[in-house]
Amino acid sequence: MVGGLIQQKRYSLEEYFALEEKATEKHEYHNGKIIPMAGGSIPHSKIAVNITTALEIWIKSQKLPLIVLNSDTKIRIQDFNRNLYPDTLVVCEKVNYWNGRTDIITNPVLIFEVLSESTEHYDREDKFRMYRTLPSFKEYVLVNQFKPLINDYFLQNEKEGLWKITAADSLEAKIALPSIGFELLLADVYWMIPELQGELWEGN
Repeated sequence: MVGGLIQQKRYSLEEYFALEEKATEKHEYHNGKIIPMAGGSIPHSKIAVNITTALEIWIKSQKLPLIVLNSDTKIRIQDFNRNLYPDTLVVCEKVNYWNGRTDIITNPVLIFEVLSESTEHYDREDKFRMYRTLPSFKEYVLVNQFKPLINDYFLQNEKEGLWKITAADSLEAKIALPSIGFELLLADVYWMIPELQGELWEGN
């Protein structure tokens, strides 16, 4: 989630890194501007954990050379001079670090974003456009945190830049993730979400 500008002055990458190392909250770097990341809701956090867990269990069971990383990982978008935080991402075989920094990578294959009201347009439009400049990037998954609804964007024809869009909107449904050959069950994504199973979260 992206908040407001920290200030109007422009920062170098070195200043940004120095701030991030001391900060108690996350910030994205937008071509000289430092953007605080707003805290996420409980459903947002739980959905991201559920996605990571489902991926990890499947990858481990299949012994695949895939690496799942969470929202502590920054992605470097060189063409736009941005450092962005996704919610969850998958890398194939080997992580490519940017400039030797182990907190920034350049080669995600699959990226998940859990949508919020304040960032949905940014995630659907601006962030997706920036992610598409990464040669490794093949698939983008947008997850609604308020109801069972997932939209998947898969790069079907790289030469023509053609993305195939699919959707799933029930807990019984699965959404195919062609970039890694996995089908994600929506019941796993939305497991233990307060709005869907509120009685489990009321402390009774």
